[in-house]
Amino acid sequence: MRSAILLMLILVPTARAQVTHYTVRLTPDLDHHLLLGEETIEFHHDAGDIEWQKQSGLQITDTKLTDGELSLADQALSIRLPRGGKHVVRFEYSAAPSRGITWFTKESGFDTAFNCAAWMVCDTSPAQRATLTLEIILPPVSGLSAVGPGRLKKEWRNKEGAHFLFEQSAPVQTYLFSFGVTKLSRSIDGQFVLYSADSDEHKLAFTKTADAYQFLHSKAGVDLADCQYTQAFMPEPIGQEAGGLVLLPPNYLSNLEQKDDVLEMAHELAHQWWGVLVGIRSWSDFWLNEGMADFMSDAYVEHHQGRAAYDQQITNAKKRMDTLREQGKDRPLHWEGWKDSHEALGQIPYVKGALFLDRLRTELGEENFWRGIALYTSRNAHNLVDSQDFEKAMETASGRDLKQLFDEAVYH
Repeated sequence: MRSAILLMLILVPTARAQVTHYTVRLTPDLDHHLLLGEETIEFHHDAGDIEWQKQSGLQITDTKLTDGELSLADQALSIRLPRGGKHVVRFEYSAAPSRGITWFTKESGFDTAFNCAAWMVCDTSPAQRATLTLEIILPPVSGLSAVGPGRLKKEWRNKEGAHFLFEQSAPVQTYLFSFGVTKLSRSIDGQFVLYSADSDEHKLAFTKTADAYQFLHSKAGVDLADCQYTQAFMPEPIGQEAGGLVLLPPNYLSNLEQKDDVLEMAHELAHQWWGVLVGIRSWSDFWLNEGMADFMSDAYVEHHQGRAAYDQQITNAKKRMDTLREQGKDRPLHWEGWKDSHEALGQIPYVKGALFLDRLRTELGEENFWRGIALYTSRNAHNLVDSQDFEKAMETASGRDLKQLFDEAVYH
């Protein structure tokens, strides 16, 4: 994700259950900018109480629980479970416009970014990973399409409307549940899918994406859980990674093809390894997502356009970091003060994180550095990490004690 997005959590549990799967069925009311939803949550929890704090924006109209007692108040949803094990709760609800949902001003449709709690009941803590089945039902005469996380498993029409069924089959963090609805044409080239406002083939965009994929895969040392990757160019500005999907601004497609601006494409693609495949354990280490993606996109620029282009990116990052220090915004990369996603977002994880990785590359040398990146990624695939996990991998790969360097550059 290239830019900061403000967030508002709609439903956050105070005693967290371990959710394994979400099933969501959404019917947008396009005239009133409202989402009507049905949801099933499968979770594990011991006997006892769970409470979700509910805020305005998402109104629950009906609930069902397989066992136990459920009560709904203005500010909270409470569940008392008589036994431990697997449980299922079902909701019906409506979601009004709020942060995390952008309804388009000039085109019909909307998209969502970095806050699934705006349109479904979920726990957005980074420590939570789950799978998702998302069905979106649109008016058949609208000409609208839906793009969603994972794979488009099925598309059909009936009297209810046009149905788009997406499956995120590998568990990912819930803040990576994003989707969009607008008028889009779909094209496919091998493992890559592209949605755009026109019906052109966009062979150049596919070629550049495939080249970046091969470069990043070679550096990561491990393939993705699902090699299909979708890029959707939406009508209004956005830059949001999701599981197997990225939502991008409308003008970037021409910049990618005509101006060879590969940075944003490579940054968002890098998140499929560093952000989706390898997730952060808490917001304190958000730089392992954003700093890594920024650095890897710079490294791809070096591969694609030459060393001078990479050096220019690092010079630009140093200037931005100087400005942040002058503004009093400098923080350690691992920062316990970031307790939620709203606080974690900002330029420090991006800029300072990329600069630290560039420094580490210089300190360790090419062979040790890239061996460490591959070890860190492959060792932690499908798991959650923190800065210590990254440090251990780089120490193992280089055979060096990096505690002093990490203490200086990451923790202080």
